[in-house]
Amino acid sequence: MQPLPPGALRVVHLSDTHLLAGGALHQGVVDTTEALDLVLAEAGRVEGVRLLVGSGDLSDDGSRASYALLRDRLAAWAGPRGVAVVLAPGNHDLRAGFAAELGDGHAPSENVNTAADDDDAPAEAGPIDGVTVVDGWRVVTLDTSVPRAGYGELRPAQLAWLRDLLAAPAEQGTVLVLHHPPLPAPTTLHESLALQAPEALAATIADTDVRVVLAGHYHHHVVGSAAGVPVVVAPAVANDTDVAAPVGTERAVRGSGFVVVDLLPVTGPGATARDGVRSTPVRVAGPGDGDEVFTLDEHQVLAIAAAAGAPGPAVGAPSLPA
Repeated sequence: MQPLPPGALRVVHLSDTHLLAGGALHQGVVDTTEALDLVLAEAGRVEGVRLLVGSGDLSDDGSRASYALLRDRLAAWAGPRGVAVVLAPGNHDLRAGFAAELGDGHAPSENVNTAADDDDAPAEAGPIDGVTVVDGWRVVTLDTSVPRAGYGELRPAQLAWLRDLLAAPAEQGTVLVLHHPPLPAPTTLHESLALQAPEALAATIADTDVRVVLAGHYHHHVVGSAAGVPVVVAPAVANDTDVAAPVGTERAVRGSGFVVVDLLPVTGPGATARDGVRSTPVRVAGPGDGDEVFTLDEHQVLAIAAAAGAPGPAVGAPSLPA
């Protein structure tokens, strides 16, 4: 890839590793540890990387062993390269295991937000948010997970913390990392498990120094914007959503990837944050690419949406017969 100008930041953005303890296979099919190793090997060919971001669903079973595996793999990759690592939880992650092995997902930092809704709630019950600085770029993680659910939300306390943080601009700008994207989903199932009230996040980051939002969850590369800020959704390490599957169904195939995100200086009249973001998806070859991992029919999608989606009617799925 092209060399970067001074002040720019190159990010390897990966997501949805879905690691499991004991070598178990994801969906009984995919060796996600092998998939992660292949992704990291390919990412190692990219020059000039200063930050690796993992945007959630890092574990599939929430086990400490799965997080320890991820920590060790990423440390072995990032340490010799001098690359910072920042990780955010997703809906499959369990906060206890995440915190035990990964802390707040950042290097030690005083700027950690536990965002409990009241003073009596234990800190560990709240979302795991944090912030660190890499080469003058402020990197903020927000925990959008909801315990025992698949949809995402940001609590008022989290948005207030973010608002206060963004009141003072960073030297180069801010990178926001979260699992559930503030974008419409490509499939019915993911729409039922989407971030609730994305407009609240958009209002919070509008007219701030946030240069890009990095997310996962959809298991497919998607780009869009929120309040004029570019949003980049990384493909998954674990599998690839078949976005051409029939409406109302959900299908995934074997396939892995990541995104190289370059944040470039914004100069010139009328230039905006969007003009300084370059997103380059990278496909990673692996065994059985394109083979089916699972298929869910409309009724199965509706059942999952009812069990794990936000309260209220499922989005876009048919009604089950009485």
